[in-house]
Amino acid sequence: MNLKIKLLGAVTFLAMFTAMEANAQASQNINVEATVNPTCVINGGGTDLAMDFGVIDVTSNADTSINASFTWRCSDGTAVEIELDAGTNATDGSAPATARLLEHADTAGEFLRYLLCQDANCSTPWGDGTTAADIVTAGGGMGNPTTVFIYGVLDGDWAQNAIPGVYRETVVLSLNF
Repeated sequence: MNLKIKLLGAVTFLAMFTAMEANAQASQNINVEATVNPTCVINGGGTDLAMDFGVIDVTSNADTSINASFTWRCSDGTAVEIELDAGTNATDGSAPATARLLEHADTAGEFLRYLLCQDANCSTPWGDGTTAADIVTAGGGMGNPTTVFIYGVLDGDWAQNAIPGVYRETVVLSLNF
């Protein structure tokens, strides 16, 4: 019987020790993080924006106006500058710095002068990427697209002396963020 009591005491002692071990705890932190980089996109990216002045009436010195728009989105609070470059036919010095030139497709050196503006009255011309006439703003979040209009005005005085044919230029639109 003495052996039974000793054995029962040993089992009880081990059971208590095991129960205490089951209530012990070890812990470690799990560091979770995510990074959101500043991001901007031009909706319809990869598809060129078209601005076509159409057929110009050279018998009139009236300016010809057109417009186009694009939509952009940036991550919330991302500072962004919307810029148009000087174009493939940067001015030859005979036009104001904000003027741009469409060059004749077949005859080099033949140009039509035009402006790209931020408003329909053309009181705020777009810069050429080197001036302060760009739009500086902040993104409102990827779920909040913003539409910007580009207004074009072709100089009717220059058109009166133009030779027949198609005139072209490519201007690069950039979101700098």
